[in-house]
Amino acid sequence: MTPPAGPPPLSGRRRTGLGGLLRPRSSRTFVLGLCMSVGGLGGGVRAAMDGEGIWRALGISGVGLLGLALTVAWVVTYARER
Repeated sequence: MTPPAGPPPLSGRRRTGLGGLLRPRSSRTFVLGLCMSVGGLGGGVRAAMDGEGIWRALGISGVGLLGLALTVAWVVTYARER
Protein backbone atom coordinates (compact mmCIF):
# COMPACT_ATOMS: atom_id res chain seq x y z
CA MET A 1 0.00 0.00 0.00
CA THR A 2 1.45 3.38 -0.97
CA PRO A 3 1.12 6.46 1.21
CA PRO A 4 -1.45 9.04 0.11
CA ALA A 5 -0.28 11.93 -2.03
CA GLY A 6 -0.15 15.38 -0.55
CA PRO A 7 1.81 17.32 2.00
CA PRO A 8 3.32 15.51 4.97
CA PRO A 9 1.43 15.64 8.26
CA LEU A 10 2.18 18.56 10.51
CA SER A 11 4.31 17.83 13.52
CA GLY A 12 3.80 19.56 16.82
CA ARG A 13 0.91 21.61 18.04
CA ARG A 14 -0.60 24.23 15.77
CA ARG A 15 -1.38 27.63 17.19
CA THR A 16 -4.79 28.83 16.13
CA GLY A 17 -6.84 31.84 17.01
CA LEU A 18 -5.80 34.94 18.87
CA GLY A 19 -3.59 33.06 21.33
CA GLY A 20 -1.19 32.08 18.57
CA LEU A 21 -0.88 35.64 17.35
CA LEU A 22 -0.16 37.04 20.79
CA ARG A 23 2.77 34.67 21.36
CA PRO A 24 5.39 35.35 18.70
CA ARG A 25 8.04 32.61 18.82
CA SER A 26 10.06 33.08 15.67
CA SER A 27 13.26 35.13 15.69
CA ARG A 28 11.99 36.65 12.45
CA THR A 29 9.27 38.33 14.48
CA PHE A 30 11.92 39.92 16.67
CA VAL A 31 13.88 41.22 13.67
CA LEU A 32 10.71 42.52 11.98
CA GLY A 33 9.61 44.30 15.15
CA LEU A 34 13.05 45.80 15.65
CA CYS A 35 13.18 47.13 12.08
CA MET A 36 9.65 48.48 12.32
CA SER A 37 10.33 50.26 15.60
CA VAL A 38 13.61 51.86 14.50
CA GLY A 39 12.30 52.86 11.09
CA GLY A 40 8.90 53.99 12.29
CA LEU A 41 10.01 56.02 15.28
CA GLY A 42 12.94 57.56 13.40
CA GLY A 43 10.79 58.26 10.36
CA GLY A 44 8.06 59.79 12.48
CA VAL A 45 10.50 62.20 14.10
CA ARG A 46 11.98 63.03 10.70
CA ALA A 47 8.54 63.65 9.20
CA ALA A 48 7.63 65.94 12.08
CA MET A 49 10.89 67.88 11.77
CA ASP A 50 10.46 68.31 8.00
CA GLY A 51 6.90 69.59 8.42
CA GLU A 52 5.26 66.76 6.44
CA GLY A 53 1.99 67.10 8.33
CA ILE A 54 0.74 65.76 11.61
CA TRP A 55 -1.17 62.81 10.13
CA ARG A 56 1.80 61.51 8.17
CA ALA A 57 4.09 61.86 11.19
CA LEU A 58 1.57 60.10 13.44
CA GLY A 59 1.04 57.33 10.89
CA ILE A 60 4.75 56.62 10.59
CA SER A 61 5.15 56.79 14.37
CA GLY A 62 2.26 54.33 14.71
CA VAL A 63 4.21 51.80 12.66
CA GLY A 64 7.11 52.32 15.05
CA LEU A 65 4.92 51.78 18.09
CA LEU A 66 3.46 48.63 16.56
CA GLY A 67 6.98 47.34 15.95
CA LEU A 68 7.94 48.18 19.51
CA ALA A 69 4.94 46.24 20.82
CA LEU A 70 5.86 43.28 18.63
CA THR A 71 9.44 43.31 19.90
CA VAL A 72 8.37 43.54 23.54
CA ALA A 73 5.89 40.69 23.04
CA TRP A 74 8.67 38.52 21.58
CA VAL A 75 11.02 39.29 24.49
CA VAL A 76 8.31 38.49 27.07
CA THR A 77 7.47 35.22 25.30
CA TYR A 78 11.14 34.30 25.10
CA ALA A 79 11.66 35.00 28.81
CA ARG A 80 8.65 32.90 29.78
CA GLU A 81 9.73 29.92 27.69
CA ARG A 82 13.31 29.93 28.96
